[in-house]
Amino acid sequence: MSGLLPFFVAGLGFLFISAVESIPFSSAPSRSRYLPLRLRYTSSLTLSSLFLLSSLLSLSLSLSTHSHDPLGASLPLSSLAASSFFLLYSLSGLLSLPPLSLLPLPSSFLDLLAFFSFSLQFIFFYLRRKDLDGIENRYFDLLLVPILLCILSTLLIISWPTSLVPRLARAAGLALQGTWFLQMAFSFFTNAISHGCDIHHKSRANYTIKCKTHEDYHRARAIATLQFNCHLALLIVTATVIYGLLARNKPSNHNGYRPLNKELQMGTAISTFTLDSDEEDTEIVVESNGHESGHVALHVPDQNGTVEKISRD
Repeated sequence: MSGLLPFFVAGLGFLFISAVESIPFSSAPSRSRYLPLRLRYTSSLTLSSLFLLSSLLSLSLSLSTHSHDPLGASLPLSSLAASSFFLLYSLSGLLSLPPLSLLPLPSSFLDLLAFFSFSLQFIFFYLRRKDLDGIENRYFDLLLVPILLCILSTLLIISWPTSLVPRLARAAGLALQGTWFLQMAFSFFTNAISHGCDIHHKSRANYTIKCKTHEDYHRARAIATLQFNCHLALLIVTATVIYGLLARNKPSNHNGYRPLNKELQMGTAISTFTLDSDEEDTEIVVESNGHESGHVALHVPDQNGTVEKISRD
């Protein structure tokens, strides 16, 4: 995969799949029950098909032009494995959905296919080191972080299929992949490339970014790390804002505290309590009828033992 357009399309595709992945799966029996799954598999099928077409195009151009690049044909072939597994995952998921259910497969098996797909993607970018001095290697190394997050979250989904947290973690990993692909598109193939560095093409799939001086190499790698930290911070802030909006709009399940007068209004029976005095054997009884009038009666015994009733509205 090479060029501004393939990287840009890949970034938008991963962002869309991430948005679909974060939609909770409804268990209600309705026609729209499987809509998020259908969107997920369809978008994954489209993106993996575009990856396959890009790899086949690079392979055909390398073979037709008879270039002297020994890696011109091997690099597209190495990406075919990961793209093919993602394509298999997408097709299997679509064929397993009702009402057709041509290939009824359990969700754990589909998640296992997704695990192998992300693993092959991780291996592909981990071993993609054509030029050890190329700046693109730093970008590909940083791309391994969201891919690893997708691998670990998929394993957790297989272990706890009903939990929502692993699926949100995988959605976060897909979103970070999408934004980082967009960043690589602009950092590799536009004027946004680091100062003092240029991209050198040997073939459509084989390219490297070289800098003029040793200081330019250090600056370009530092800029790549800073860019990734900004993308990670943007993901965290966006997730926090979305969670806050959803939590604010969600109705509360617990009742708050009610004022004391409201509780008094709820009661209909007369409530009493007694105040004992330590100096004398006297009692003060307070009665309340609990109605809205707030009538309170005080029964105070005098010195002769006669109880005096004092009422207060």
